[in-house]
Amino acid sequence: MSRCPFCDCQNPPGAKACRNCRAELPDANETALPTDDEKLADLIKRGEKIGAVKFYRERTGVGLKEAVDAIEAMQRGGRPPGRSGSATDPSDVAEIVALLEQGKKIAAIKLYRDKTGGGLANAKAAVEALASERGITFPRSGCAGVVLTCVVIGLVAARILC
Repeated sequence: MSRCPFCDCQNPPGAKACRNCRAELPDANETALPTDDEKLADLIKRGEKIGAVKFYRERTGVGLKEAVDAIEAMQRGGRPPGRSGSATDPSDVAEIVALLEQGKKIAAIKLYRDKTGGGLANAKAAVEALASERGITFPRSGCAGVVLTCVVIGLVAARILC
């Protein structure tokens, strides 16, 4: 098992990204991530908050507010808020998967955000990864339907007005 240095989540061996916060995980043979963790602690200790926030965002993919909150929590000697790994609780994962199976992707993303305190982009990526792992697909909707609808409305309007 590989432990995430940012959210302390247990991940399966060989995982490249944390299943909770999506941060890049260290290779079992590398010592790069503990060095990165030390770099983050060093930035915080030196009072380089902007650098620490930037570094944290690069490593985790969270939004600006979440990164600032995490760095401020670390400055106070605590853990990042909302990164306790609650979305890795089997009942939470089952609830998210159930929503995905019902085609309720947005509700699944919202639930993931509620459970982890993560940002929208991070939650979307995590939920899509979970759906992909489970083989759950979603119908694609794009702008073609909107364009077609506009064309039909325009043709109907032109016929009525002419």
